[in-house]
Amino acid sequence: MKITFLLTLLFVISATAQAQDSKAQAAPAHIGALSEQPGLTMEGIHAAAERSAVALEGLEFIIPQFIVGGEWSTSVRLTNRGTAAITAGRALFIDNAGKSLTLSFQTITGSTITSSGFSFTIPQGGFVEGTMLGDRNTVFGHIIIDPASCPSTTACSLYAEAILKNKNSTRPDFESVFPSEEPTNLQYMLFDHRNGNSTVLYLISSNTTVTTVELEFRGTTNQLIRTLSVTLQPAESQILSPHALAPETIGQQGTMIIRGTNTAARALVTATALRINPSNSFTPIRAFTPRP
Repeated sequence: MKITFLLTLLFVISATAQAQDSKAQAAPAHIGALSEQPGLTMEGIHAAAERSAVALEGLEFIIPQFIVGGEWSTSVRLTNRGTAAITAGRALFIDNAGKSLTLSFQTITGSTITSSGFSFTIPQGGFVEGTMLGDRNTVFGHIIIDPASCPSTTACSLYAEAILKNKNSTRPDFESVFPSEEPTNLQYMLFDHRNGNSTVLYLISSNTTVTTVELEFRGTTNQLIRTLSVTLQPAESQILSPHALAPETIGQQGTMIIRGTNTAARALVTATALRINPSNSFTPIRAFTPRP
């Protein structure tokens, strides 16, 4: 009697596990056009992002840079390392002027979509990838991931990154990885303008109002070298050359302090950069936030 009961119990457990495994396999990772997820607007995402960033920590929803066209290409990778599936992920392409941008996008399966962004579903441990397709004209911007794609109150865990690749016949091919970032109103970045090195700085506004970004350059003994102010329109991104804007930094290294201000409670700005050496090869530089 006990043996029969145990065999029955094992059969039920096995059948339940197979059913759950079959259910998990029935929802593979997928990336598609935004038309599959209606109701997405840049203003709506920004409003949600501003609310979430004030209330939550560990929120990273900006892929800070893409460049496509000409000698540039960009691939985007997303993975879910949490214990819950991402079932309604949404992302939006934004150009450097802060406007919605329509691009062609080739998925990992080889299909091509043309849209102002993409939707995605990622089961536990899943992975999706897409490559932006450009032409002779070079465009740049950033990607906003809807915070509702993977709220911090759930068990999903979304990581995203962009891989920028540059091909030029006059030099070796280069690529840099830009991980997803969390916009904030205060962050720091190390710079090194010695020995012919320079910095290309990317600033992205995640605000719906005009934002002023103050760049404060300090040397190795914390001495003030130069202060600059940059104005960002709503959702705008800018590419800056600090060594040209602040020639006093040439030959020096130190810390760049990046502060955002506007009429809102917090001016949310994303900062990332490339360090360029004299041979024109480059490597990414991430900003860091002060310890609470």
